Amino acid sequence: MAKYQVGQKVKYTAIGGGNVENSTTTGEIVEVITGPEPAGDSGVTVQASEEEPRYLIKNDNTGKSTAYKVDNIIGVIN
Repeated sequence: MAKYQVGQKVKYTAIGGGNVENSTTTGEIVEVITGPEPAGDSGVTVQASEEEPRYLIKNDNTGKSTAYKVDNIIGVIN
């Protein structure tokens, strides 16, 4: 079951961003992916499942969409 839903604004850490404060950013979840499929602007196939969904997030600053694991999402913002 997906923890987050389409349309939610979230704060998250970029892939490879580490744990430094300036590595966080915000965006909107545009799709919850629950199976293997090409995702985001890069078209890289993500290995998602019902148990481990990926969240396609459109970055507020760049407008680019990238799929993230739940571990990258810090939480929902208003």
